[in-house]
Amino acid sequence: MRVFKSEALTDKQIMNYAQQLAGDVPLKETRTPGVYMAELSDGTKVTLRSVSSSDQVTKARWTIDIDKNPSLREVTNKKVELKFR
Repeated sequence: MRVFKSEALTDKQIMNYAQQLAGDVPLKETRTPGVYMAELSDGTKVTLRSVSSSDQVTKARWTIDIDKNPSLREVTNKKVELKFR
């Protein structure tokens, strides 16, 4: 998990970054308010969420989860989390 000092970034900029990671697949809001997800053709799941169990500790406004990415699996089998304050 990496927490970025990103107070200067707007919510829209963070959302745009998550969309860049998802490429051509649009992030769609899930049933849970504040959670957006895109499932890519290679099996990667990109999730942008404003909810987190660790938000009191990390002070993160947004978290981007990247899960099941074939390229990242060469480095780690775990979900990659990018947290933005």
